[in-house]
Amino acid sequence: MTHENDKALQGRDVLAKIIREHYDVGFVNLPVPVPMAHQRRHRKLMVETGAGKFLIKTYKRDPYVLDSLRFQHRLSHHLDQRDLPVARILPVKNGKKIVEIDNWALELQQYINASPMTVTSESLAVSAHALGTLHNVCRDFPRPERDAIMWRFSEVPRDLFGKFFELAKQRGDKAKVTHCCNQIALFLRDASQELSLDARNRFETGLIHGDWHGGNLLFKGDRLQAIVDLEFAGDGCFLEDLAYGISNLCIRTTTKPERLNKRVNIMLTCYQKHRSVSAYELIALYYAIGVKHIATVSYQMIQQNGIVAGHGADSWIERLAEQCKWLSEHAKTVKWG
Repeated sequence: MTHENDKALQGRDVLAKIIREHYDVGFVNLPVPVPMAHQRRHRKLMVETGAGKFLIKTYKRDPYVLDSLRFQHRLSHHLDQRDLPVARILPVKNGKKIVEIDNWALELQQYINASPMTVTSESLAVSAHALGTLHNVCRDFPRPERDAIMWRFSEVPRDLFGKFFELAKQRGDKAKVTHCCNQIALFLRDASQELSLDARNRFETGLIHGDWHGGNLLFKGDRLQAIVDLEFAGDGCFLEDLAYGISNLCIRTTTKPERLNKRVNIMLTCYQKHRSVSAYELIALYYAIGVKHIATVSYQMIQQNGIVAGHGADSWIERLAEQCKWLSEHAKTVKWG
């Protein structure tokens, strides 16, 4: 353990030295790990300097990774210039925004002293305005090619949902769990029709954020301080962002119809001040929200050993059935009047 700690300390010393050499920031303290930060794709540390506090993010020095990072930097600057708050990237002394060393690279990102979004009526409205603005101001922004009709959450993997169903049967009343599962299956059957590849050709595409949830929206009170994590940004269907956002911010934590109505209405009303949602899109949106939500819970249920957000698998099956019923009713109201 001591050996590993020594290696980590040496690595942080190296980072501090590189920052002193490549950035004009005055003094540089020893970097420290970011508490509770996801370290899946790249390492993150914080560093205090004479120019302020920054987030250090390190990457593999791979052409594909660095091209993607440069695109994120261009997009971040574009959003910043259009009054959408972002965590700015500090330029290196040579004018670039990435330091490349041997087989790895790093960037310094402005440290945002704020917290992940807490859902309130005010913060929902702010997040929806921001998403609508992002879609609107980035319509003509150059972006890497991507199949815009292939979504991250276009369907619920059967094997994943099957494992989730088995967990629910082990924990709860089998007859009740099976009934709820059948309700969800009927919802997914209808969703497959409204979200077919042919149907998606009718939906508007453009630049999307790709990961619009509360953890990537940093707030102070009800004021948005920064939109972060542009790693999944690129060409896509606007419904993908809307479904991702509404699933996470409006649906995930409640089954109460009045609360679902209020939250989703706030999101759609504020979003549509910047981009109108067609009737075709609105019908599909309710199904896309459900697909994304079911897929996420199914994945997390397996990853987190049967407990997600304080609920077991049997409880989640019941919650999902109620939420899908609400989504289905609203989709059919739009479709049939």
